[in-house]
Amino acid sequence: MRKVYTLLLFVFLLLIWQSGLFCSEIHANGPWGNNTPPSAVITYPHSNAYYQEGSDIVFRVYSTDVGGSFPAGTVSKVEFFVDDVKVHESATHVNHTYSFVLEDMQVGEYRLTARATDNLGATFTSAGVLLHVGTRPAIKRGMSAGKGKYLGNILAGSSVRADYLDLWNGVTAENAHKWGSVEGTRDVMRWTTGDNIYNFAKNNNLVFRYHAVAWGSQYPGWLNSIYPLSLEDPEVTATDEEMEAFVTIFRAEIDNYMAEMAARYPYMDQIDVLNENLYLTTYNGKEHAAGTPIFRAGMGGPGETGYDWAIWLFERARHYFPNSKLVMNDFELESNPAGINEMLDVIKVLRDRGLIDGFGTQAHTFNIYGMWNATSTLKQRIDLMASGGVPVYATEFDIASGSPASEANQLRSYQNVFPVFWEHPAVAGISLWGYVEGQTWISGTGLLNSDGTKRSAMIWLENYMANQPNVGFPFVGEEPDNQPTSNMLINGDFEMGTMGWDIQNHSGANGTIAAIENTDMSGSYALQICASSTGTANWHVQVRQNAPFVAGKKYEISFKAKADAPRNIAVAVQQEGGSWTTHFQNDVSLTTEPQSFSFEFSPTVTDATAKLKFYTGTNSVCVYVDRVVFREMVGSSINDPAKQRIMQVFPNPLKDLLYITGDGSHVDVNYEIYNSTGQMVMRGVVAEGTGISTSSLLKGVYIVRATYGNSFEVHTVIKQ
Repeated sequence: MRKVYTLLLFVFLLLIWQSGLFCSEIHANGPWGNNTPPSAVITYPHSNAYYQEGSDIVFRVYSTDVGGSFPAGTVSKVEFFVDDVKVHESATHVNHTYSFVLEDMQVGEYRLTARATDNLGATFTSAGVLLHVGTRPAIKRGMSAGKGKYLGNILAGSSVRADYLDLWNGVTAENAHKWGSVEGTRDVMRWTTGDNIYNFAKNNNLVFRYHAVAWGSQYPGWLNSIYPLSLEDPEVTATDEEMEAFVTIFRAEIDNYMAEMAARYPYMDQIDVLNENLYLTTYNGKEHAAGTPIFRAGMGGPGETGYDWAIWLFERARHYFPNSKLVMNDFELESNPAGINEMLDVIKVLRDRGLIDGFGTQAHTFNIYGMWNATSTLKQRIDLMASGGVPVYATEFDIASGSPASEANQLRSYQNVFPVFWEHPAVAGISLWGYVEGQTWISGTGLLNSDGTKRSAMIWLENYMANQPNVGFPFVGEEPDNQPTSNMLINGDFEMGTMGWDIQNHSGANGTIAAIENTDMSGSYALQICASSTGTANWHVQVRQNAPFVAGKKYEISFKAKADAPRNIAVAVQQEGGSWTTHFQNDVSLTTEPQSFSFEFSPTVTDATAKLKFYTGTNSVCVYVDRVVFREMVGSSINDPAKQRIMQVFPNPLKDLLYITGDGSHVDVNYEIYNSTGQMVMRGVVAEGTGISTSSLLKGVYIVRATYGNSFEVHTVIKQ
């Protein structure tokens, strides 16, 4: 009888297994059985989104049951969760998107997730989305505000153009987060520029994309020295023991890199986990990224699936980044369906394990420019990308002015190509790869000329976005008020070398400038000014950049500086030519430790030729300058000298708590705090005289904009 019961139990379990009911959760972790779990990707809101209390928030989930190694099924339902509490479920979708509205959300921090179930009972839970709801109004950001998808761009350094938030609502660091930029020296990680870019996105509640974790280009050069094989000589061999040791070391190094990322950047919406991996179908028979063999070998090699190394990488990424969407990103796709299929082969094994949330196509000009008259083919290629079962992200979109170069050719391609991406239901968002000519990686891809004037394609893009239907998300809210403008200088942080700056020597003086590392200033680089022949006046050695200004406005000059030994320098704003009128000048005393300086001046004349200058003559001691800012202080009540200040902002300098007091006629003070590059770093409402903690702020110069009743004032403070 026991044998009969055992046989019946075995048959019962076998039937359950074949029905798929035994596959509820395990498919998210491994390729067991004959089923791939459904995808579940929250496409709205994004991680770090902000809403004002009382708002209704659209909650959208992209879910399919295609894209894996096993036969496609169907999604039977999607469940919506807030802080692990189920709030809704739906079996109805539009183009694979399931929607729900969270009504009357109250102040708090929330984590949203979604769980999809397929027709065989397999389930998969999405990566989380971290949501902020507060008392202050939400601010409209970017030209795609309310149009259903984000439209982002890149930042090359810590400086941000004043028009960025008017145009874009997503951010990617162009180079600052690539492994080679972060850890060029082994075990020495430099995050400053990346931190600044991330904080700009975080403080303005923008979509932030991390680019990129594993890429066989712009990776640390020291990886080559620990690789037992050779990228140049295929005859070089290694023993199994040497390869096993290399895998152990490599995995530990990239794991440590991801751990540091996770600790610094909790609000990443998307991560390019694997970048430019294609090989077999590339046009020239070479790796898309020459160092990719090091990464494939270092993360474990092909193994049983052919992509065990990619599985390991995405498993570690899922461990470290539970609230970010994991993306595979590559180029040479729109014009090459074989490349799409090669990428889909990798995605299949990741889909089987629930390890991927996005198909990233770079959509660079050399793949999409020529498709302006083949838009149906372009749509078919995006359809093929979407067959991976996860949303498609255009991650590095740009279109050049064509061959021959002309605004008309660029406009034609934008008019025909951009709508195919934007209007495709599987495309969840677009990031452009630069927008100012002369500052993009490919000449002719700028939407603005170098002088800031708009090209025809930009004018068209703004009109196109304005004419899209308003669906109520993303980035809807109040129009931004007058805020301090961003830095009017080019490359004030010297992350682009000495670009924008020059040195002028007089009366036989001889000085030189260089952007150097390891100065203990801000970011990766600072400007070094040295003189071998000093001259007899401080202006005989001067470092300069254009700084035009308008009469009646108020301007701030701020910078960090130190010297190899104590000495004095001067900072000035002077007319270039004519009578060489000095509009502003101030002497500062430098020590061997970095100090922050800040000055304000209100010119009574307009000077379009003026230059900001540092005078370093008469002394051969080298000077180091960083974070140089020249900007208009928009809306400052100090512009009216007859208007008396009623608020006090103290202490100054401050170490932690900052206090704002008025005349006692109002209870609350609204405040905004901006750093020296014009980025808002704090914002809130505080009872008059109550301390505001600034413990999260780095040392430096900050602008406090305080609103008190019907008045507002702008104060400059220094954080020690």
